[in-house]
Amino acid sequence: MSPVMAGVRTPISVAALALWAGLGCAGMQPAKEPPPTTELELAYDSGPASERPLLPPAGFEWLIKFEPNLPAYQPHRLRLLVAQPGALRLALYAADSAARPGEALRTLDRTYTPEQTSNGQDGKWLLEPLFDLPRQTGALFVGISVPNPGPSAARLWTTAIDASAPAHAFARDAEPGTALQSSRLPSMPMLRLSFVPATPPAPVPGPATPPAAASPATSAPTAATASSPEAAPATTTAP
Repeated sequence: MSPVMAGVRTPISVAALALWAGLGCAGMQPAKEPPPTTELELAYDSGPASERPLLPPAGFEWLIKFEPNLPAYQPHRLRLLVAQPGALRLALYAADSAARPGEALRTLDRTYTPEQTSNGQDGKWLLEPLFDLPRQTGALFVGISVPNPGPSAARLWTTAIDASAPAHAFARDAEPGTALQSSRLPSMPMLRLSFVPATPPAPVPGPATPPAAASPATSAPTAATASSPEAAPATTTAP
């Protein structure tokens, strides 16, 4: 945290303060978070941290399917509990029309230090911001993997899963089309999604309806109509 100076006051006029604020450059300001709002968190881990299993390589990543069940929502951040330091990859996917992992939205490659790990009981969660992701109208998938798997690679804490509960965590198959047909994970990674409800995006307008064809009886004006001074054009054409 940067040191804060206190106890020194310098008088400054209102005009000078306004001029100073007006000269501020937006490009030199740190990125700001969205204004305060009601933030919700979706979590599927339902117990204390109990295990820290080996994580798979990228081609066989674990997938967590987050389903807020809202018309639309804005992702804000991921919260995770790291059990062992090392390199970790978090890949985010939007749901496709078949509710499977589709378009890749973001890939977060991180290397966590020993100071960022948790013993599973200290509540030392790490935050990964997602404020600039697009609004979502379906499920959001988060893939978890490590670039160099092995005993010394990064790990996350997990909790036991109730076998009777709906499945939300899967081991991705090498074939993406079978991602949700692969094996269900025996434990739930301690990774959570926070978000805020949002207004659904405006529907995309469909193709314009072609004008109806004129009937044969009115397809051509009669000579009397064309020569009548009261006659007016049926349509106008913009220049």
